[in-house]
Amino acid sequence: MALNTLLTQQIKKIVEDRYDLGMFAGAEIIHGGTVNTSFQVRISGHKKRGRFFLREYNPAIRKQGIRFEHALLNHLRNSGFDLISVPMPARDGATFFPNPPSSPMTRNDTFWAMFDFLEGEDKYTWTDTHLTNREFASSASILARLHHHGALFVKPAHTDRAQPPIMHFLPILKRNFTVFAASMHNGQCTTLFKAHAHRIASILDGGIADRKRYQGMPKVPIHCDYHPGNLKFENEKGVGLFDFDWSKIDYRLFDVALALIYFTAQWQGAGAGSLRLRPFSLFLGTYRDACARLPMTPRELQALMPMLAFANLYVLNWSVTDFLEKEDAEDDEYYPFIRHGIRLMQWIEDNGKVLTEVIKDATA
Repeated sequence: MALNTLLTQQIKKIVEDRYDLGMFAGAEIIHGGTVNTSFQVRISGHKKRGRFFLREYNPAIRKQGIRFEHALLNHLRNSGFDLISVPMPARDGATFFPNPPSSPMTRNDTFWAMFDFLEGEDKYTWTDTHLTNREFASSASILARLHHHGALFVKPAHTDRAQPPIMHFLPILKRNFTVFAASMHNGQCTTLFKAHAHRIASILDGGIADRKRYQGMPKVPIHCDYHPGNLKFENEKGVGLFDFDWSKIDYRLFDVALALIYFTAQWQGAGAGSLRLRPFSLFLGTYRDACARLPMTPRELQALMPMLAFANLYVLNWSVTDFLEKEDAEDDEYYPFIRHGIRLMQWIEDNGKVLTEVIKDATA
C-alpha cells in the first residue's frame, strides 16, 4: 500500500541520514501485524539486496525489551540459525533509535529499527492453521532448531522483558480475567466469559499452586508467538521466522505448548474449538525428534497437558485485555476469539485421556 508523501519523506530521511545502505527508492506498509507498524523499504545501489524491513515499535514497548530482542537475533544468526532477519546497525552503530512517530495520533517519539528482508510467502495467519503435512513438520523442526541455537544465549546486562515467565504470569492472567468478569460490559463477550470465569480461575489456581513442578525443566529463549502467520514458506518448507518482539527466556515446554495451541487449533466447522489430533501428533513428534542438543525429558512430556491449558488461556488473555483497553471495542469483533478460547479450554479438559495417549504415542 502506497504511503502518503509526508511518511514517505520521513522514511527516506531515516534511510539516507542514518544508514549506509544506498539510495531510498520507495516504501510500502506491511499489513498483518497488530502490535508494531512495519514497512518494506526499497533501496537502490545496495550490493546484495534491494529490500529491507523497517519497524516502528509500539510506543508501549520498552527499550530494554528491544535490546533483548536484538541481542537474541544476533546470537541466533551468529550461531547458525539463518531463518531470521537481524537488525542493521546504523552509522553510529545503534540498532534502534527514537524518531518522530508515523501516526499523528502518537505524541512522543517512537523507536525504529531496520532489518534485512526475509524472502518467502506469507501463506497463513494465526487463525489459519490448515498447513500441509510437510509444512507442519517443517514448522516443528524450525522451532526445535530455534531452541537448539538459542540454548547458549546469555542475556546481556540492561536487557529485559516486561512480561514475566509463564508460571509467574499466571497470577497476572487471573487478575486480568477477574477484572474482565467484573466489568460493566453487558454484551455477549462478558456474558459468555462470566459463565466460565470460575472454571478459568480454577485452572489458573491449580497452576499457581503447582508451580514448583516445573522447576529444573529446560529454560531457553522462546519465541512466545510461534504461529503459522509468523513463518514464511516456499515449496512447503519454512524459510523464514519473524516477529520476535515477545521473545523471552522461559520454559521450553511453554513454547512447545503454545505452538501446539496455535498450529493445531480448529477454528471453523464441526470441530471448532478443538485441537486436530493428527497435526498435533505430527508437530509434537517432529519437534521431539529434532531436539538435538536438549532432548525433551519425561518430566516435560508429563507436564505438557497442564501447560496446554495455560497456553490456551495465555492466548485468550490477548483478546480479553485488548477488549478491555479499547473504549470502542465491538462485541461482534471479539466474540469469536473469546468463544474459541473458552471452547478450547473445555475441549482440553474433556479430552485429557485422549491427548495423553497422543502425546505418549508421538514421543515414543
